[in-house]
Amino acid sequence: MWTFVERATLTATALTTTLILFAAPTSVTLPAIVAVTALSILRLVNNSARWQMAPAYLAVAWLCVAVVTELPVGVRIVGGLVALALSTVSAALVVGFPIPSLPQPDGPFGVGVITTTEERDVRTAPRMGRRRLFVTTWYPAEANLAQRHSEGEALWSEFHEAPGIPSGLRRLAGYLKQVRTHAIRGAHASRHATTAPVVLYQPGLVSITAENSLLMESLASHGYVVVSVRHIDQRAELEETDAAVAPATASRIQEINRELRGRLTRSERARISAELYRLSTSTATVVARRTEDSQHVLDRLPTILATIPGYPTDELGSGRPIATMGLSLGGAVASELSKIDNRCAAAINIDGGLYSERPHDPLSIPYLMIYSELNSGSNDFARDTAQAEFHEMTAPGTKHLDFHDATVVLPILRWLGHLGDASGIGIVRWKNSQIRQFLDRTVRCTTPDTSAR
Repeated sequence: MWTFVERATLTATALTTTLILFAAPTSVTLPAIVAVTALSILRLVNNSARWQMAPAYLAVAWLCVAVVTELPVGVRIVGGLVALALSTVSAALVVGFPIPSLPQPDGPFGVGVITTTEERDVRTAPRMGRRRLFVTTWYPAEANLAQRHSEGEALWSEFHEAPGIPSGLRRLAGYLKQVRTHAIRGAHASRHATTAPVVLYQPGLVSITAENSLLMESLASHGYVVVSVRHIDQRAELEETDAAVAPATASRIQEINRELRGRLTRSERARISAELYRLSTSTATVVARRTEDSQHVLDRLPTILATIPGYPTDELGSGRPIATMGLSLGGAVASELSKIDNRCAAAINIDGGLYSERPHDPLSIPYLMIYSELNSGSNDFARDTAQAEFHEMTAPGTKHLDFHDATVVLPILRWLGHLGDASGIGIVRWKNSQIRQFLDRTVRCTTPDTSAR
């Protein structure tokens, strides 16, 4: 509804302003200005956080002045041009920062979501201290939830509360509270959730657990429990490790990153990437810490699952297959976890590098490597030494952020060159399907019972 109101306001504002540019306000333009003003007030009262409409509101204010005041021709023309420019800017912002309707999960189950926090003591020098973790869990829920709930969880709701987010950025993202996912907070679990395979997800370097909500909901709707974990103080962690990098090393790393953005053959990209991983000892330290975080969450998994409404506590100790997965740096964490924790039955790396404190340890469980077009071939050394199935695929027309919810939520990133040419919805569906097929084949032991109750 509100998207329609915004479009109607912008269209009417632009048309009315154009009319006033060529003629003084008349009885024809007066009703249009009244209607535009009413629509603007309605939208403003409904949600002042929709800052993308602010330039249009200024244009509407000028229309009101123009209709009640006899302006000189020159002033009317200049003011009209400015108002037209303002409404155009608003139109671009509304299109670039939309309130999208997110695609419905395509599985037979409903989707529930819960959040919790964890703390763990680190007693191994030089990593001593307390690690605070934020954990989000998506799970199969009763399929008839939509009949009893009007809307799902707000998209990236964690972002609005996470520490370390600049206040200005938090305000700019305030409008995202209007974007609703299909996950119902605290929904009653389907009985299938008690035996569902677990996918442990690790987000990017400085990110949130819900960065890939569309993927999480899709997997949960197909009978997987997805647990995503992030270190709460990740920005401070990054600053600490960056400060320890020698200037000469930091300079070479920047140079390598510039080279990797250029046109390279696959073998050249693999060679240069291997040098980057070798030099990035500070990033490898972050990966090691977050791998330990993931192990802590696996240790605490029964307790975390016990917080799901309707989850039978007498089945918490039963064994279940576990896969590890991550995007960007999270892909390195997932890879590292797969090397050291035998609870992992499969690993998925979504366009992540292989930063590691044990780079030469081979991958020994089924592994899926999903590349963006720009990064294809970066981890060939791991493919060549893998001791188990290494399956890789590259999505044409993609860049790194195309594997993030941003490809659907923030189309302005495509204008800025941070997204590829591929359709955002198309990439989401392709990625979700490929990951689910891999998990069904390598992790799921039996055909799921799809009678969601």
